[in-house]
Amino acid sequence: MDRTHIFLAVLVVIASLLSAGCSNNDMFMTDQRLQRGMVVILPGVEGPSGYNRDVRRGLVSAGVPYALPIRSWGTPIPLLGIFLRQIDIIGAHIAAAGIRDEIVRYQDAHPGAPVYIIGHSGGGAIAVMVAEKMPDERKIQGLVLLSASISSAHNLTDALSHCEYGIVNFHNTDDGLLLLVGTTLAGNVDRLYGPAAGLIGFDWPKDSHNDLRKQAYARLYQRELTPDMTLGGDPHTRVTKPRFVATYIAPWILRSRWPATKAEMYAYIPTSEP
Repeated sequence: MDRTHIFLAVLVVIASLLSAGCSNNDMFMTDQRLQRGMVVILPGVEGPSGYNRDVRRGLVSAGVPYALPIRSWGTPIPLLGIFLRQIDIIGAHIAAAGIRDEIVRYQDAHPGAPVYIIGHSGGGAIAVMVAEKMPDERKIQGLVLLSASISSAHNLTDALSHCEYGIVNFHNTDDGLLLLVGTTLAGNVDRLYGPAAGLIGFDWPKDSHNDLRKQAYARLYQRELTPDMTLGGDPHTRVTKPRFVATYIAPWILRSRWPATKAEMYAYIPTSEP
């Protein structure tokens, strides 16, 4: 068995242990929530799971009043779908286009309501693709990327041009098993090989890059995780825990302008996981 198959086998084990259950969207898609705004939560390659539901629990506990759908993406084939979601770039673009269309319909029905996308792991790559595919005249408020499996070299100019506030990328240098070894062997979801932005952050523009790219990247906010933020645990999934989400992610969703300040991020620190 070569190294790529070993990596994909690890994904199978992780997903089979932790992806049970449905997304239970209905109670978070009430008319009252939909009128206020929407946060689309995109899972990793495991699909709807306890990880995504934990993200939503953290947002709810912090008082986020918006609709909170967990949106599956990619090939819905048990186990095999895990492989395909990591390597199927055509399927990824098709999924991103479908999510974009859903957001456009939502904006048509609820003009002026804010829209955010939170993407974990492979879902972070899909979030970027959705923003890139938004119509020229349309924007969403912003993207929040958690341990994203998208290349650190990915050009964010188009995605940033469709984000009113910008993109915040939470990355963790301890996440090397999946976001360096794994993405070097099997590739990131955007099919570029090497370290992921969820590990080391996105590359900043170079002097040789054009002014449009440099200006766009002024709205990229990169936050490296530290042990005191994640309280230990699995480096790839700790960012989905309700306490982390309520403390560090919800302030970006609740704020009318970015970046969120440290005071805002520490305004809500629950004493235990909700």
